[in-house]
Amino acid sequence: MMKQIQLLGMTFPNYSLREELLLAQDALKDGKLQLFLTVSMQSLMKVSSGESEAVKTCVEHADLVVVDDSEILSVAGITSSQRINEAADHMFFSEFLKRLQRGGHQVYLVASKNTALEKMKEILRSRYENLAIIGEYSIEEYPEDMDRMINEINGAAPDVILSVMPTPQQEEFLVANRSKLFSKLWYGLGENYSQPLEKKGLRWRMKRLIHFGRFKMHVSQYGDHQEGK
Repeated sequence: MMKQIQLLGMTFPNYSLREELLLAQDALKDGKLQLFLTVSMQSLMKVSSGESEAVKTCVEHADLVVVDDSEILSVAGITSSQRINEAADHMFFSEFLKRLQRGGHQVYLVASKNTALEKMKEILRSRYENLAIIGEYSIEEYPEDMDRMINEINGAAPDVILSVMPTPQQEEFLVANRSKLFSKLWYGLGENYSQPLEKKGLRWRMKRLIHFGRFKMHVSQYGDHQEGK
């Protein structure tokens, strides 16, 4: 199996689901905050189009990059049907949340807006009703006071922070504040985390084809730009 994904000027490991879950298991035993970041076609385009090298570095050097869209693997030249199925079925998300629930690990929810926070709570309660959620925070309430959020999180002392902050807001926050957070793991679920519950009808398939076409064009244009430098 190809062990690296190289796309849009970034390189990160291509772990199997088993390897990802072992990394998660180790992270929950460690005292230092680990970063697990989910990447989608849309988030990678945002990161590569942005001017912040710090954001790109944050993604590339995350302790685990979870591929959310199987199309990313296809464009990167990874043909393993096992890996493609793991990404398409969002298997790390579902398996890791099950393990958090079984292990009684305490989690804290973070979102940029109240609506996103409520949607995340609804999904988690419907699928993981015994998940130990010990706190929540919406940045929308105090958008200019990130220290308030940090203090709230540290006061709750969760094992895992589950975030649905969008890219690049999440990465910019982590670049500036990672060292201030007292938790074992930050897991950025990504903006597509609700996909496993969506009805995958004709409209869903058409939407995916449009995103895939845009992503392939973006990757091609990025490559042409780099060659023209």
